[in-house]
Amino acid sequence: MPVEAVDETAPTAAVEPSRLALGYGFALAGAALYGFGGVMAKDAFTAGIAPSEMAQLRAIFSFIVLLAALAVFGRRHLRARRGDLPLLALFGALGIAAVNGTYYEAISRLPLGVALAIQYTAPLLLLVIARATGRGVGSRLWVAALITLVGCYFVVGAYDARLRDLNAGGAVISVIAMLTFTAYLLMAERILRTYTPWTLLVYGLGFATLAWSLYRIPTRLPWDLAIAHWPLVVGVVFIATLFQYVLTLAAVSLLPSARVGLTATFEPVVGALLGFALLGEVLQLPQIAGGVLVLMGIALVQTVRLREGGV
Repeated sequence: MPVEAVDETAPTAAVEPSRLALGYGFALAGAALYGFGGVMAKDAFTAGIAPSEMAQLRAIFSFIVLLAALAVFGRRHLRARRGDLPLLALFGALGIAAVNGTYYEAISRLPLGVALAIQYTAPLLLLVIARATGRGVGSRLWVAALITLVGCYFVVGAYDARLRDLNAGGAVISVIAMLTFTAYLLMAERILRTYTPWTLLVYGLGFATLAWSLYRIPTRLPWDLAIAHWPLVVGVVFIATLFQYVLTLAAVSLLPSARVGLTATFEPVVGALLGFALLGEVLQLPQIAGGVLVLMGIALVQTVRLREGGV
């Protein structure tokens, strides 16, 4: 069955500046929505919806909405080769269900800042994997990764001594969340050489829904709480899932996954700003300095020319 293909060399070949700018713009916007979604998810946990339940509700509703939209407006995005279904299933189970489940569980057990500080070691791991697989990694990308990692550490307030008494289980889950996030970006980069972001997302959400259903029958979900707090559920479905995933996957279709991961470190900055603007949280000087470092690192990434076979 025919599929809508995209240029397989797009992530590594010489790319027009306008296309690069679009890719970075998508990545920044996706990171911003991810940050906003984290705030809404924490509110859902406070309302009584468990992290795994929120992750399952997110997958179910997002899949239904996207499938219906594509059935009406973009049926060509529903086509996939039978031989690619195992990889798409792995992306859904590991890249969506496991990423969301472990991330939500981590932020329910740990301060958000600590969970994010662990999560955003993923870009550095992506660079290590790229280098180990023979792809060229410019020295400025290593510097950018270290700058953004240090910046994330400070912007989320992980330097605060009160946060050092960690929940061991939460810390382990955060590391697992980081590893699954890394796998998500790597698999997306590979699959998007053949399929559009819409195709990858609808199949990913479909298989994520199936994976969650094998773990827990949907009838056992707290539908009464979901209905009672429907604004939070709708916000998570659209802002933190559909819009965020489409933007991030569109970015991966234009840029190497390592660059998207580095740009995604903008998310803790957004989280800190939202806490300041919406929750009245005070931004300390080290947090502001950390935010500046993150922005500097992201800007440095954009100065590195994208070359054939490189990152």
